[in-house]
Amino acid sequence: MDKQIGIRPQARLDVVELATYIGQDNVAAANRFLDACAATFDFLSKSPQIGAIYRTKNWRLNALRVFRVRGFPNHLTFYFERATGIEIVRVVHGARDLDALLKDT
Repeated sequence: MDKQIGIRPQARLDVVELATYIGQDNVAAANRFLDACAATFDFLSKSPQIGAIYRTKNWRLNALRVFRVRGFPNHLTFYFERATGIEIVRVVHGARDLDALLKDT
């Protein structure tokens, strides 16, 4: 049975904003980024435990996992494993203040 891929609105916005930023200099790279996100999400839905547990003091995020976007090693996918699949909560550049970005997740 195929696992479901849930994508929170903020994660969708993250992907669009990142692709737009990348596309300012290179439209082809922006398209590759969008394809890479889709491929990464699909891969994670099939192997949800492959991502590392994200270490944080925020108890609400104890089960949050992180995995790099394939082909874009500076970009991180944050997600929860669920019984029915995965839930993507954020997609961000790794140089950002991750704890601040995730505090309201």
